[in-house]
Parts: sequence; structure tokens; C-alpha cells
Amino acid sequence: MSVDVRAAAQQIIRSKGIEALTLAEIARSVRVTPAALYHHFEDLADIVRQTAGDIVTGLVGELNAASASQPTDNFALRMIEPSRAFRRWALAHRHEFSLLFGTPTAAVGHAHTEMTSEWVRRLAGVWGPVFVELWATQPYTILSDDELDPRLVRQMNGYRANTGVDLPPGALVVMLSCWRSIYGQVALEVFEHFAPLITDQEPMFERLMIDLVSGMGLADQYRPPTAS
Repeated sequence: MSVDVRAAAQQIIRSKGIEALTLAEIARSVRVTPAALYHHFEDLADIVRQTAGDIVTGLVGELNAASASQPTDNFALRMIEPSRAFRRWALAHRHEFSLLFGTPTAAVGHAHTEMTSEWVRRLAGVWGPVFVELWATQPYTILSDDELDPRLVRQMNGYRANTGVDLPPGALVVMLSCWRSIYGQVALEVFEHFAPLITDQEPMFERLMIDLVSGMGLADQYRPPTAS
């Protein structure tokens, strides 16, 4: 029952958006009464939280597969391919992207903080190991702890403790700055902020990929996307 409910909730989100997700709509999809849902979930926010977990699991699987498909000695492509996969997923799943990465909605309720913390940890497991291996093999330029705001150092240490990405604060700043840039570029495209002036944003995305890996001394490892 729980699996069916989460699958129904995900389908509603995917086709209609989080705003359309109600207990009545979910119950109708699985052919039970709304009251029956409380035998398996605390409330609508609990359904949203667990469904978001399923979405993140599927997304992380795609991103890890994209990274694993690249040569182990090409750090740039092991970072870039999951970034490309993230962009493709976001454009194909705009409502789900909005749920995970957009503005909190009433349907999420009290589950928003827990939901966000979960995907932060899970996504750290995609790019984090590549950055750790790169740092051990070919350290990139970073700011020392003394050059960083002490508040930033404390937060980077907290991020390391919570995610297991074992890098010094300056290296984590580089990693998270990359994610910030990737998220910003993808969000602009998903929410169509450049439309209709710019309709094909792949060249801008690839320019970003080149810039990010070049900053870590990996420009020679960049390869353009293969034609699909």
C-alpha cells in the first residue's frame, strides 16, 4: 500500500505539479478513502517527504551511473557527465525539480527541512567522492582556512561531518561553488527565465562546464557531449 501511494503521489506531481497533490487526489488514484491513508502515513507532508525520497533515489541512481560510465582517470568527465544528466533530468521532470529544488510549498509543510537535508546528503555522495579522489591525486588551488571567513570554515566543517566528504574547508568551498553554479544554470533553464530570448541553453551549460573544470586544472580532460 505504501509503495502504491508513493508511486501515485509521484505520478501526480510529475503530471500536474505539487499544487495538485492532495489526500483526496492520492486516495482516488489508489482507490481507497482519504482516511485509509492515515494507516500508512502521518499526513500529506509525510507522503510528500517519502515520495521526495523516492525521487531522490531515482535521480541519484542516474547521476551515479553517468559518473561511473566515464574513465576513472578523467576527473572532469566524472564530474561533468552527472551534471549533464542532472540537467536532462531537470528538464524532463520540471515539477519534481521544483519540489526538490524550488520554493517550499504548503503541501510540503513541516517536511521541507528534512527533505532538503536528505537530498543535500545524497547528492554529496555523487560528486563528493570524485572531488576527494581528485584532491588526493591532483590537488587544486584553494583558499587556506586563514583566508576564509571563520563562519564559512565552521559551516564547511559541519558539512564534512554530515556528508562524509572528507576535504579541507577550502576544497569544499570549491566543490559547493561548482554545485551552486550548476544549480543556478539549470534552474534558470527549468523556470524559463531566459525565454524567449535564449531557447537553447546547452551551449551556455557547456561553457559553464569548461569554466568549472578549468578552474581545477582539468581543461584538457573536457570533452563535448556526444550526439544523442
